Amino acid sequence: MEVAQQFTADSRTSINWASGTSTEIFIHPADGNFAERSFLFRISTATVEAEESRFTFFEGITRHLMILKGELELIHEGRYTKHLRPYDQDTFSGEWTTYSKGTVTDFNLMVKAGVEGSLAHQHVGVGMEAAFTATTDYYFLYVAAGKGMLENGSIATTGDLLWIHKGLPLNFHAQEPCDLIKIEVMTGS
Repeated sequence: MEVAQQFTADSRTSINWASGTSTEIFIHPADGNFAERSFLFRISTATVEAEESRFTFFEGITRHLMILKGELELIHEGRYTKHLRPYDQDTFSGEWTTYSKGTVTDFNLMVKAGVEGSLAHQHVGVGMEAAFTATTDYYFLYVAAGKGMLENGSIATTGDLLWIHKGLPLNFHAQEPCDLIKIEVMTGS
């Protein structure tokens, strides 16, 4: 049994939104539809190309946002403001009135009510190894930058997503300096 299922960037589609583009990396269930909001969770990247923008309202969705490139000031109206640099993150309700200042590329995990999720960044230097063991049914590793080899000899490069099977260990050997994002999702089912 393979330790992980690999999803590469060549099969993804992007959509335009008011201030940039969004690229869906993974959606669950597989027949889920972002436009119809018929999903339990969604993993994506986005570009914010306007210097100032207003975030889309998402009823019943929690957003986990991590910056990949650039800097962003998030303004949650009446709540708080947070300045984000690469690999900084914020978790907030999609129902909040949220504005941003700055142009960035970001990484997103959106979860519906009743679903929990988290993001964690790890830098792995060239020639170093990082070990991961899936503790949930939905445990992913996103290669935000760099290139590495898995123990089965396959190569994972920038933009690849690895879905690690629960209970199985994955060793990632960095062939270039790598920035990895660990994504854990608990659906309760």
